[in-house]
This record gives sequence, structure tokens and C-alpha cells, in this order.
Amino acid sequence: MDFGIIIPIPHGQRSKTSHKPWPLKKAIAWIPARAVAGRTRTGEVIWVVTTLDCTQASALQILELYRVRWQIELLFKRLKSLLHLDALPSRQGPTAKSWMLARLLAASLAQKLVTPAGPLSPWGYELQPVWLHS
Repeated sequence: MDFGIIIPIPHGQRSKTSHKPWPLKKAIAWIPARAVAGRTRTGEVIWVVTTLDCTQASALQILELYRVRWQIELLFKRLKSLLHLDALPSRQGPTAKSWMLARLLAASLAQKLVTPAGPLSPWGYELQPVWLHS
């Protein structure tokens, strides 16, 4: 399922600590977007918002792109937690670079040695657009 929507661009810089809502009439512009829906095995609907229009990508392609993005998110989460890539001991030139390269080398070796257990995605199976499941 695919719906056309518009997304407001907020006025000015918002504080990172403030989550206060702001009036829509203060939006500096509106971006055309699409809301694409897909269903999980359990029938739960997952919505993905994109600025790609129908001529650039179909709803199924958008959901597949989101699956790839999810894989990348999981990879970075594993790298940060297992190899502590989120905590550099130094941010100074050669020390930081050599530390990061050593960690990335270790991550590459670990990735080669581990046999994938199957697709790690929000769905875990081939996607179908929402309207095919109705």
C-alpha cells in the first residue's frame, strides 16, 4: 500500500534536549513523500516513509531497500557492541587511525568466519506489498 504525504521542515534549529512540539504553520517548507506499508508474517503492518516517488521505486523496491538498510544498522550495532567501535581510546591522528583499522580488520575476519544463520531483517522472509495480503 502506498500513500502520498507531505512532511514539514521545522523552523530553525531545535534543541537536542527539547522534544516540544512546534506549530505546523511555522514550517519553512513541505517535502512531498510517500508512506509505503508492508506486512510481517504475523500480519503487523510496517510503514516506511520515503521521498522517492513512484517513478523512481515501486513499493516493493522501497521495502527491499529498507531491508538492506536494516542489515546495515544491525552490522553497525554488532560492531559497536562487540568491538567497542563506539569508544575510541584516542581521537588524535595516527593512534585513532591504527586503532580503528585494527578493529575493522578484526570485524572483517569475524564476518568471514561466521556462517550466517539466515536473513536478519524486520521480516525475515520475502516481502509482498500490503495489498497482496489483504
